[in-house]
Amino acid sequence: MENLIEPIGNNLNMLSIGKNEVGESNRNPFGDFGKLVKENLNQVNQLEKTADELTTKFALGETDDIHQVTIATEKAKMALNMTLGVQNRLVKAYEEVMRMQI
Repeated sequence: MENLIEPIGNNLNMLSIGKNEVGESNRNPFGDFGKLVKENLNQVNQLEKTADELTTKFALGETDDIHQVTIATEKAKMALNMTLGVQNRLVKAYEEVMRMQI
């Protein structure tokens, strides 16, 4: 599980907005967030592909290491569940913002 949390932790510095010499923001926080989301979705996709490959190899008899297959499958499952949790939180936050009255 540490492998799933570590990449997100390493990218937290992307959330800070830098200032240029005249004090104006020189980074687009939305672009950084989008990049962060895209990178992490690619990691989840890669975990799922790896799990599928190992499952196929096991089914074909090319490998007999059920432990690696199980670990890869659980990593992919946890990553997907975490992604769905983030998605649900983002949708809730969006809905709450949309309910705010100005």
